[in-house]
Amino acid sequence: MGFDENDIVHLVQQYEAAFHTGKLPYFDVEDLEMILEYYLDTGSYSEMRRGLQYALDLHPKSMALKIKEVQLDIATRDYSRAEARLTYLESLNVNNAELSIARATILMQRGEMSKGLKMLDQALELAEDKVEVLHLIIDAHLNQGNYGKAIDALLMTIEEQNDEPLDEATIYQLAMSLDFTNAFERGIEVFTGLTQKEPYNALLWYQIGAFQLRMNKEKKALEAFEWAVLAEDDFHAAHFEIGRIHERNERLIDALASYRQSVSDDVPSGYIHFRIAMIEQELGSLNEALREFNLAIDLEPDMDDVYLERAGLLSELERFKEAVLDFERVWLEEAYGEDDVLDFVECLIELDNLERAVEVLYEAVGRFPENHIIKLVLAGYLFALDDYTAGEAIMIEAFKQEPTALVLFKEYFPGFNEISAVSNILARLSKNLE
Repeated sequence: MGFDENDIVHLVQQYEAAFHTGKLPYFDVEDLEMILEYYLDTGSYSEMRRGLQYALDLHPKSMALKIKEVQLDIATRDYSRAEARLTYLESLNVNNAELSIARATILMQRGEMSKGLKMLDQALELAEDKVEVLHLIIDAHLNQGNYGKAIDALLMTIEEQNDEPLDEATIYQLAMSLDFTNAFERGIEVFTGLTQKEPYNALLWYQIGAFQLRMNKEKKALEAFEWAVLAEDDFHAAHFEIGRIHERNERLIDALASYRQSVSDDVPSGYIHFRIAMIEQELGSLNEALREFNLAIDLEPDMDDVYLERAGLLSELERFKEAVLDFERVWLEEAYGEDDVLDFVECLIELDNLERAVEVLYEAVGRFPENHIIKLVLAGYLFALDDYTAGEAIMIEAFKQEPTALVLFKEYFPGFNEISAVSNILARLSKNLE
């Protein structure tokens, strides 16, 4: 709700308890401002309106409370009333940042962004707390996609808060804006400079590593990510990036260790378990790989790639019925590729389900018409079903695409030469090719 301070919550509770008893004590303007701000930020507009009536009865000349009236009108989208109040308050020749912010808010909510931003610039000059105004400026620029201007405002915010720890939200917004403008070198320069202030800020090192990756500088990226996990041992995202770099460079043991350290109970990720499974499988730990594939699917049941890889592993373990279930699920989603077709067909053949294998191959021919290998395999299984006419038609299509198809067919199905009906078809096709 935006209020973690116990004293503010306690103040609101004290006010509400007194209101219900009808014995309201004296509240100064500052206390009433905090109470009204609480209602504004929590969307409790009826309570705010009631509180304003009491507050202005108590402090009728308070400019701060009158501005709260304007803020309530804006929050409830009563712009006509808000503008009328603003015009009156502005006529008093009071230089007040909150008035400029209110006017800017109305302008921007009506789509007049450039005018609204000019008013925010005016508010920035007047404000004692410039960070509050800068946040509004940043949000406005980000909403418009003006990332260059957002970067400038974010850097001003960091400068204003020089004596305070860096805010994570500000770091993320700055990194995002630099990323969107492809300002990777500037990003490295900016964040490296910030590490001089906070050398043990893991997020800064992580962002440096991300920018280095954008520039394809894996070695420097790895160094930055290692600094990040040195600063914060359980920085899961940095461990994951380290794992990815190791995996790309075929340092599988190191990749596996980093991926395992990137597993987070707070933010579980099926994809991490997927990567672990792929490495375990490559290292020959098939049962461990299967366990990780299962975990990945439990966490993220819509990742088709996991089903395909698990199907291949189950096939390797000769658990063909389970493998077919995974393949069928992916076929339903049409999330398979050319190489997956023959793996699926192989499982079906192991289960003596030749009819389904032919159905799958026909579907694949329709989806991958340029793949002559699938056509050859389909022709072979049609011959196995004694459907010679259909098999010959498919063979002709394959030969038109690839003249060496006859040789490949004989390699795939060497026993068919002993079947006269098939050997006659092959002889005719061979003669036609001469």
